[in-house]
Amino acid sequence: MNKKNTNNINTAVIGLGFGMLHAETYKKNKDCNLIYLCDFNKKYKKICKKKFNCNFSINANSIIANNNINLISIASYDNYHYLQTLSALKNKKHVFVEKPICQRNYQLKNIKKELKKNKSLKLSSNFVLRAHPKFLKIFQLIRKSLIGKVYHIEGEYNYGRFKKITHGWRGKMPFYSVTQGGGVHIIDLIHWYLNSKIIKVVAVENKLASNKTQLRFPDTVTSLAKLNNGATAKITSNFSCVTPHHHTLSVFGSRGTLVLSQKNLFFYRSRNKSIKPRKINFK
Repeated sequence: MNKKNTNNINTAVIGLGFGMLHAETYKKNKDCNLIYLCDFNKKYKKICKKKFNCNFSINANSIIANNNINLISIASYDNYHYLQTLSALKNKKHVFVEKPICQRNYQLKNIKKELKKNKSLKLSSNFVLRAHPKFLKIFQLIRKSLIGKVYHIEGEYNYGRFKKITHGWRGKMPFYSVTQGGGVHIIDLIHWYLNSKIIKVVAVENKLASNKTQLRFPDTVTSLAKLNNGATAKITSNFSCVTPHHHTLSVFGSRGTLVLSQKNLFFYRSRNKSIKPRKINFK
């Protein structure tokens, strides 16, 4: 192994599907030492040695208990996130975990308790849409009060990767939620844009498209929500759509409306249909 910088953050990644991107990021970061990669599939061992020049293990618990590791990325299957996150915190590790952080209310409460015991530890999750130029542009326009006071937001998380729920690990899990797996990104954007939290929600669901497949839970969920600042929202998690993966978003304000389709962002500043919306450019 290459000699490691002792002043750097020693990192490890659990789960090497999407976790490969975590590993590549740590490997490129001059402030990090990538120490360990972990997956129960032994095929990754050769890849780890050749591509990352770091240690490999099939045992997540041994990684979590390793006193030489400061930060752990958890990119395992959703149903493992809770116990691995909680255990990592108990072992004084900073944690970056793929969403969802956990799947049940009691699990979230236990994680919060552990964080209160160890206030120096950092926990973060992968709400990557905040970093995308089009969603960042919307954030900036809202903060500039371009559309006035926001009173309603509608967002869709259209998955477009049907086989991943009908043939992949998601459909085999004891419990899988399309809202936790996808719609949570839209929820996070709403919280971010309005600096307000959802306090009331009602939802409807179906699994008509995935009927007679391995998936035992809804593939489409639509939720109506109210936030503590009085605004309302509609969030749809559509995992069966016959479209490429994409997101749509409409932000309604007292002085204008922002409408984001797959590739374009428009600003409506009038109720007069003869006044065309202005196209908003982003990088």
